[in-house]
Amino acid sequence: MNNRDLEIKRNDVARLFRHSSKIHRNCVRLNAGNTFPHEERKFIECMKLKQEGKEFLTEAEFERPFKARADIVVLDEGVVIEIQHSESNESIEEKKKTYPLPIKVVRV
Repeated sequence: MNNRDLEIKRNDVARLFRHSSKIHRNCVRLNAGNTFPHEERKFIECMKLKQEGKEFLTEAEFERPFKARADIVVLDEGVVIEIQHSESNESIEEKKKTYPLPIKVVRV
């Protein structure tokens, strides 16, 4: 995939999410409602993505009707990374059914 095609893909994936002044590509947003191990793992995953030259969003809210927030969105791949620490397996399975992108689960 050439650079232009990659930028088009990244932008297409980014359009699935609400845009606000709070969301920036390749910036790790913290959520005080999450546990420290959850946030630590989110940082580690984002660091890996950055080292691979991939672009990502964190704590990105889907456009309606999903009303959900993804831990990490890998714009290059069109994949959501959900960090599972205290969240139930049922909650993750529900996200897999409703999110418009595939989900990769990383357990802490």
